[in-house]
Amino acid sequence: MEAQIKMFVDPVSKNSTVENMMYELLLKSGKDLNSKIEHNENYYSINDNELIFMLEKADKKIVDAVLKEQPKKVIALDKLFKDNDQLKTNTVLQMKDAGVEFKTI
Repeated sequence: MEAQIKMFVDPVSKNSTVENMMYELLLKSGKDLNSKIEHNENYYSINDNELIFMLEKADKKIVDAVLKEQPKKVIALDKLFKDNDQLKTNTVLQMKDAGVEFKTI
């Protein structure tokens, strides 16, 4: 039971790589594996910013860089916010104000 509860806290496997997570999320988002994928410093841009994955790091500078790309949708790992509720709340509000669909997993 304890192991199952821990899986809800951090759903990312210890053996998983960022690239593998990106491809899994790509498929779960309904995108084709032949999609145009660009790896920027701390995020992945899919099909010319149609979708952005934040899987490595999250801070104000990265959020601002993502917003500058004007994506339609952004998916981020919840654990990247490291219990920084202020950053997460501000990110949600900034994305909403920019008309970007934002989701954490």
